[in-house]
Formats: sequence, structure tokens, C-alpha cells
Amino acid sequence: MAAKGGKNQKTPATKKSTAFDSAVQTAGLTALSGKDAVEGSYRAQIKAANGWNFTGSVDMDAHFKSAEGQSNRWDYGIGISEVGGRELVCWLEPHPASSTGEVRKMLDKLAWLKEKLDAPAFKKLKALTYVPDRVGHPFYWLRTLKGECRITAHGKEAKQLAKSGLRMPAQQLTLP
Repeated sequence: MAAKGGKNQKTPATKKSTAFDSAVQTAGLTALSGKDAVEGSYRAQIKAANGWNFTGSVDMDAHFKSAEGQSNRWDYGIGISEVGGRELVCWLEPHPASSTGEVRKMLDKLAWLKEKLDAPAFKKLKALTYVPDRVGHPFYWLRTLKGECRITAHGKEAKQLAKSGLRMPAQQLTLP
């Protein structure tokens, strides 16, 4: 598996004891430890809330790039668990928010991801995405550091994002 941005190849996680690892494996994907599947330049923008730990990550974009090169693919899934408690998946997409036109691209990427989650092989990942009484949201737009954010909290684009279940773009994420 080639990492994004020409970075060195990552080593798959060796410990497969979490619900996230099992779900990723069932889907035919490769889980990496912690946030390792996330491109290094974005990792500092992603934190775990107090009492939560990252259990693994997966690079959906890299996995499906050769088979679905023209698709609007979602980038990352991150497993996160409460200390001594439940585990869930947060899906995040690093993408610029420098124009309102980026919203359509993000909604297309989200539709692609939701279609994947509806596939039988992704049943476990879907269950970790839509956990009953979930803390936090499942889908996040990680705003890249380049350019200003042109999507306003009260604009029509914000309403489109909310209707789809996608969070407004943010430069820093605290998951879940």
C-alpha cells in the first residue's frame, strides 16, 4: 500500500483485538495503529477527547484509488474508544473550504462513503458508525490549512451539510 504524498509505506497494525480492527478486516481493508493511516500533515489537527483513545485508522482513499480512480472517495476512518467502554468510528475528510463549491464535492464524497457502509462487507463498520446513543458525530470535514473558510454557519451550504449529517469544516477536531 502506498501512502499519500509519496511518504514511506506504513506498517499494518499487528494487534487485531479491537472492534475497529475486526470491522476493517471484515471489510477487506487494512487497519493501521492509532492515526497512522492519516497523512502526517493532518495528524496534529486531530485529537481524542479526554477519556478516549484512538484504536486504529484506515485510508479508504488509498485502498480504493486503483479500482475507483474517478470516484469522489472519502479519505479516512478512525477507530476511537472510551477508556474501558464502547468503541466507534469517526470518518474524516481533509479538504479545503476556500469556496462554497467545495460543499458539493464533500457531499459527493460522503455519498460514496455511505454507499460503502451499506455494502454487506462493511456491516461491522456501519454498526460502529451508527452506535446507539453515540457521543459525537460520525462524519467530519477537516479543513485543510490552506486558504480561508468560505462556508458560513448560517448559509445554505451549512444547511446542506447538516441535512447530510456532515459537520461544518473545522481546522481542529476533537473526536468523538
